Amino acid sequence: MGAMKDYYKDRPELPAEQITARIDGAYHRFFAGLYESAGLTHSLSKGEVRENPVRDFFETLLPRKFSVASGEIIDSRGGVSPQSDLIVYRTSDGIPILDAQPTILQVESVMCVTEVKSVINTEEYEDCLKKAQRLFKLRPFDKELQRYERGRDPGPEDCRIFISIFAYSSNTKSGLEEEAKRYMECARKLKIDPAIVDRIYILGKGVINPADGKYAADTEARKIGLFYYYSNLLQFALRESSRRKEVPYIYYFGRMSEGWKRI
Repeated sequence: MGAMKDYYKDRPELPAEQITARIDGAYHRFFAGLYESAGLTHSLSKGEVRENPVRDFFETLLPRKFSVASGEIIDSRGGVSPQSDLIVYRTSDGIPILDAQPTILQVESVMCVTEVKSVINTEEYEDCLKKAQRLFKLRPFDKELQRYERGRDPGPEDCRIFISIFAYSSNTKSGLEEEAKRYMECARKLKIDPAIVDRIYILGKGVINPADGKYAADTEARKIGLFYYYSNLLQFALRESSRRKEVPYIYYFGRMSEGWKRI
Protein backbone atom coordinates (compact mmCIF):
# COMPACT_ATOMS: atom_id res chain seq x y z
CA MET A 1 0.00 0.00 0.00
CA GLY A 2 2.87 2.37 0.84
CA ALA A 3 4.42 1.88 -2.59
CA MET A 4 1.16 2.82 -4.30
CA LYS A 5 0.84 5.97 -2.17
CA ASP A 6 4.37 6.96 -3.14
CA TYR A 7 3.53 6.38 -6.81
CA TYR A 8 0.47 8.62 -6.73
CA LYS A 9 2.38 11.25 -4.74
CA ASP A 10 5.49 11.32 -6.94
CA ARG A 11 4.11 10.80 -10.44
CA PRO A 12 5.19 13.73 -12.62
CA GLU A 13 1.91 14.42 -14.39
CA LEU A 14 -1.80 14.24 -13.76
CA PRO A 15 -3.62 11.44 -15.64
CA ALA A 16 -5.57 14.00 -17.69
CA GLU A 17 -2.32 15.64 -18.77
CA GLN A 18 -0.88 12.27 -19.76
CA ILE A 19 -3.92 11.53 -21.92
CA THR A 20 -3.58 14.95 -23.57
CA ALA A 21 0.10 14.21 -24.24
CA ARG A 22 -0.82 10.90 -25.88
CA ILE A 23 -3.40 12.64 -28.06
CA ASP A 24 -0.80 15.22 -29.10
CA GLY A 25 1.70 12.45 -29.84
CA ALA A 26 -0.81 10.62 -32.02
CA TYR A 27 -1.57 13.88 -33.85
CA HIS A 28 2.06 14.22 -34.92
CA ARG A 29 2.32 10.55 -35.86
CA PHE A 30 -0.63 11.01 -38.22
CA PHE A 31 1.31 13.70 -40.04
CA ALA A 32 4.34 11.39 -40.20
CA GLY A 33 2.17 8.69 -41.79
CA LEU A 34 0.83 11.20 -44.31
CA TYR A 35 4.35 12.27 -45.34
CA GLU A 36 5.50 8.65 -45.53
CA SER A 37 2.65 7.62 -47.83
CA ALA A 38 3.19 10.62 -50.12
CA GLY A 39 6.22 8.97 -51.74
CA LEU A 40 4.48 5.65 -52.43
CA THR A 41 2.87 4.79 -55.74
CA HIS A 42 1.44 1.33 -54.98
CA SER A 43 -2.16 1.89 -53.89
CA LEU A 44 -2.27 -1.02 -51.42
CA SER A 45 0.94 0.02 -49.65
CA LYS A 46 -0.19 3.63 -49.58
CA GLY A 47 -3.51 2.63 -48.06
CA GLU A 48 -1.82 0.56 -45.35
CA VAL A 49 0.55 3.39 -44.43
CA ARG A 50 -2.43 5.75 -44.25
CA GLU A 51 -4.60 3.43 -42.15
CA ASN A 52 -1.97 2.00 -39.79
CA PRO A 53 -1.45 5.14 -37.64
CA VAL A 54 -5.22 5.44 -37.12
CA ARG A 55 -5.45 1.72 -36.31
CA ASP A 56 -2.58 2.10 -33.82
CA PHE A 57 -4.33 5.11 -32.29
CA PHE A 58 -7.50 3.08 -31.68
CA GLU A 59 -5.66 -0.03 -30.48
CA THR A 60 -3.51 1.98 -28.05
CA LEU A 61 -6.25 4.10 -26.49
CA LEU A 62 -9.33 1.86 -26.62
CA PRO A 63 -9.91 -0.65 -23.79
CA ARG A 64 -8.84 -4.24 -24.42
CA LYS A 65 -12.48 -5.30 -24.66
CA PHE A 66 -12.34 -3.89 -28.23
CA SER A 67 -10.30 -4.95 -31.25
CA VAL A 68 -9.71 -3.25 -34.60
CA ALA A 69 -9.74 -4.80 -38.08
CA SER A 70 -10.39 -3.91 -41.69
CA GLY A 71 -12.83 -5.82 -43.85
CA GLU A 72 -16.50 -6.53 -44.46
CA ILE A 73 -19.44 -6.94 -42.09
CA ILE A 74 -22.13 -9.59 -42.53
CA ASP A 75 -25.49 -10.44 -41.02
CA SER A 76 -27.14 -13.83 -40.55
CA ARG A 77 -29.46 -13.20 -43.53
CA GLY A 78 -26.56 -13.06 -46.00
CA GLY A 79 -26.21 -9.28 -46.08
CA VAL A 80 -22.71 -7.93 -46.73
CA SER A 81 -21.43 -4.40 -46.16
CA PRO A 82 -18.91 -2.55 -48.33
CA GLN A 83 -15.31 -3.05 -47.24
CA SER A 84 -14.48 -0.74 -44.34
CA ASP A 85 -11.05 0.67 -43.56
CA LEU A 86 -11.30 0.24 -39.77
CA ILE A 87 -13.88 -1.69 -37.74
CA VAL A 88 -13.98 -1.54 -33.94
CA TYR A 89 -15.63 -4.70 -32.63
CA ARG A 90 -16.21 -6.39 -29.28
CA THR A 91 -13.34 -8.81 -28.70
CA SER A 92 -15.27 -11.17 -26.47
CA ASP A 93 -17.68 -12.38 -29.15
CA GLY A 94 -16.49 -10.91 -32.43
CA ILE A 95 -14.85 -13.78 -34.32
CA PRO A 96 -13.12 -12.74 -37.57
CA ILE A 97 -14.03 -15.29 -40.23
CA LEU A 98 -10.68 -14.82 -42.01
CA ASP A 99 -7.31 -14.79 -40.25
CA ALA A 100 -5.88 -12.34 -42.78
CA GLN A 101 -6.75 -8.68 -43.28
CA PRO A 102 -9.19 -7.65 -44.61
CA THR A 103 -11.45 -10.02 -42.70
CA ILE A 104 -15.20 -10.57 -42.18
CA LEU A 105 -17.07 -9.79 -38.95
CA GLN A 106 -20.58 -10.37 -37.63
CA VAL A 107 -22.62 -7.17 -37.41
CA GLU A 108 -23.75 -7.82 -33.83
CA SER A 109 -20.14 -7.51 -32.62
CA VAL A 110 -19.41 -4.24 -34.46
CA MET A 111 -19.44 -0.97 -32.53
CA CYS A 112 -17.76 1.54 -34.87
CA VAL A 113 -16.79 1.86 -38.53
CA THR A 114 -14.28 4.42 -39.80
CA GLU A 115 -13.37 5.39 -43.35
CA VAL A 116 -9.82 6.75 -43.64
CA LYS A 117 -9.14 9.26 -46.44
CA SER A 118 -5.87 10.85 -47.53
CA VAL A 119 -7.66 13.89 -48.93
CA ILE A 120 -11.34 14.58 -48.29
CA ASN A 121 -13.28 16.16 -51.14
CA THR A 122 -16.79 16.12 -52.55
CA GLU A 123 -16.36 12.74 -54.24
CA GLU A 124 -14.99 11.16 -51.06
CA TYR A 125 -17.85 12.57 -48.97
CA GLU A 126 -20.30 11.04 -51.42
CA ASP A 127 -18.45 7.71 -51.30
CA CYS A 128 -18.61 7.66 -47.48
CA LEU A 129 -22.31 8.54 -47.46
CA LYS A 130 -23.13 5.77 -49.94
CA LYS A 131 -21.12 3.23 -47.91
CA ALA A 132 -22.92 4.28 -44.74
CA GLN A 133 -26.28 3.89 -46.46
CA ARG A 134 -25.34 0.37 -47.59
CA LEU A 135 -24.21 -0.48 -44.07
CA PHE A 136 -27.73 0.28 -42.86
CA LYS A 137 -29.07 -2.56 -45.01
CA LEU A 138 -27.58 -5.04 -42.54
CA ARG A 139 -29.95 -6.63 -40.01
CA PRO A 140 -28.35 -7.32 -36.61
CA PHE A 141 -30.50 -9.73 -34.59
CA ASP A 142 -32.70 -9.73 -37.71
CA LYS A 143 -33.71 -6.12 -36.97
CA GLU A 144 -32.98 -2.78 -38.63
CA LEU A 145 -29.91 -0.83 -37.55
CA GLN A 146 -30.97 2.16 -35.49
CA ARG A 147 -30.23 5.78 -36.39
CA TYR A 148 -28.94 8.52 -34.13
CA GLU A 149 -31.67 9.71 -31.79
CA ARG A 150 -31.24 11.97 -28.77
CA GLY A 151 -32.58 10.29 -25.63
CA ARG A 152 -32.48 6.89 -27.29
CA ASP A 153 -33.43 4.05 -24.93
CA PRO A 154 -32.47 0.87 -26.81
CA GLY A 155 -33.08 -2.72 -25.84
CA PRO A 156 -30.37 -5.41 -25.88
CA GLU A 157 -31.08 -6.28 -29.54
CA ASP A 158 -31.35 -2.68 -30.79
CA CYS A 159 -28.03 -1.94 -32.47
CA ARG A 160 -26.45 1.29 -33.58
CA ILE A 161 -23.00 1.66 -35.16
CA PHE A 162 -20.84 4.78 -34.76
CA ILE A 163 -19.82 5.78 -38.29
CA SER A 164 -16.99 8.24 -38.79
CA ILE A 165 -14.62 9.69 -41.36
CA PHE A 166 -10.94 10.31 -40.58
CA ALA A 167 -9.23 12.50 -43.18
CA TYR A 168 -5.57 13.45 -43.23
CA SER A 169 -6.29 16.60 -45.21
CA SER A 170 -8.90 18.46 -47.27
CA ASN A 171 -8.70 19.72 -50.83
CA THR A 172 -9.94 23.10 -49.63
CA LYS A 173 -8.34 25.63 -47.28
CA SER A 174 -11.71 26.75 -45.91
CA GLY A 175 -12.59 26.36 -42.25
CA LEU A 176 -14.70 23.72 -40.56
CA GLU A 177 -17.96 25.62 -41.01
CA GLU A 178 -17.56 25.63 -44.80
CA GLU A 179 -16.34 22.03 -44.68
CA ALA A 180 -19.50 21.03 -42.82
CA LYS A 181 -21.67 22.88 -45.35
CA ARG A 182 -19.96 21.03 -48.19
CA TYR A 183 -20.65 17.69 -46.51
CA MET A 184 -24.29 18.65 -45.89
CA GLU A 185 -24.69 19.61 -49.54
CA CYS A 186 -23.34 16.20 -50.61
CA ALA A 187 -25.87 14.49 -48.33
CA ARG A 188 -28.70 16.68 -49.67
CA LYS A 189 -27.72 15.90 -53.25
CA LEU A 190 -27.76 12.15 -52.55
CA LYS A 191 -30.95 12.43 -50.44
CA ILE A 192 -29.20 10.78 -47.50
CA ASP A 193 -29.63 11.92 -43.90
CA PRO A 194 -26.34 13.70 -43.03
CA ALA A 195 -26.60 12.38 -39.45
CA ILE A 196 -25.89 8.90 -40.84
CA VAL A 197 -22.22 9.82 -40.26
CA ASP A 198 -21.59 10.54 -36.58
CA ARG A 199 -18.26 12.38 -36.76
CA ILE A 200 -15.90 13.77 -39.40
CA TYR A 201 -12.36 14.43 -38.24
CA ILE A 202 -9.91 16.31 -40.49
CA LEU A 203 -6.31 16.40 -39.31
CA GLY A 204 -5.17 19.94 -38.64
CA LYS A 205 -8.73 21.28 -38.80
CA GLY A 206 -10.88 19.54 -36.22
CA VAL A 207 -14.08 17.54 -35.81
CA ILE A 208 -17.61 17.98 -37.19
CA ASN A 209 -20.77 16.60 -35.56
CA PRO A 210 -23.34 16.54 -38.42
CA ALA A 211 -26.31 15.52 -36.25
CA ASP A 212 -25.93 18.45 -33.85
CA GLY A 213 -24.61 20.91 -36.45
CA LYS A 214 -21.47 21.64 -34.39
CA TYR A 215 -17.72 21.60 -34.87
CA ALA A 216 -14.60 21.93 -32.71
CA ALA A 217 -11.34 23.16 -34.21
CA ASP A 218 -7.85 21.93 -33.41
CA THR A 219 -5.41 24.64 -32.30
CA GLU A 220 -1.64 24.78 -31.82
CA ALA A 221 -2.18 24.78 -28.06
CA ARG A 222 -4.59 21.85 -27.93
CA LYS A 223 -5.83 19.23 -30.37
CA ILE A 224 -9.36 19.52 -29.01
CA GLY A 225 -10.98 18.19 -32.20
CA LEU A 226 -8.98 14.96 -32.07
CA PHE A 227 -9.70 14.61 -28.34
CA TYR A 228 -13.46 14.99 -28.89
CA TYR A 229 -13.38 12.57 -31.81
CA TYR A 230 -11.65 9.91 -29.70
CA SER A 231 -13.73 10.48 -26.56
CA ASN A 232 -17.06 10.47 -28.45
CA LEU A 233 -16.16 7.20 -30.18
CA LEU A 234 -14.98 5.65 -26.91
CA GLN A 235 -18.06 6.67 -24.94
CA PHE A 236 -20.33 5.30 -27.63
CA ALA A 237 -18.49 1.97 -27.83
CA LEU A 238 -18.54 1.51 -24.05
CA ARG A 239 -22.26 2.25 -23.75
CA GLU A 240 -23.25 0.20 -26.76
CA SER A 241 -21.19 -2.87 -25.86
CA SER A 242 -22.31 -2.94 -22.23
CA ARG A 243 -26.01 -3.31 -23.02
CA ARG A 244 -25.95 -5.12 -26.37
CA LYS A 245 -26.47 -8.89 -26.38
CA GLU A 246 -23.72 -11.22 -27.53
CA VAL A 247 -23.50 -12.34 -31.16
CA PRO A 248 -26.32 -14.84 -31.85
CA TYR A 249 -24.15 -17.46 -33.54
CA ILE A 250 -27.09 -19.85 -33.69
CA TYR A 251 -28.53 -17.52 -36.38
CA TYR A 252 -25.36 -17.94 -38.44
CA PHE A 253 -24.88 -21.66 -37.94
CA GLY A 254 -28.52 -22.70 -38.05
CA ARG A 255 -30.40 -24.55 -35.33
CA MET A 256 -27.68 -27.23 -35.29
CA SER A 257 -30.24 -30.06 -35.20
CA GLU A 258 -29.51 -31.56 -38.62
CA GLY A 259 -27.50 -34.80 -38.57
CA TRP A 260 -28.20 -35.76 -34.95
CA LYS A 261 -29.54 -39.27 -34.28
CA ARG A 262 -30.95 -40.67 -31.06
CA ILE A 263 -29.02 -43.39 -29.28
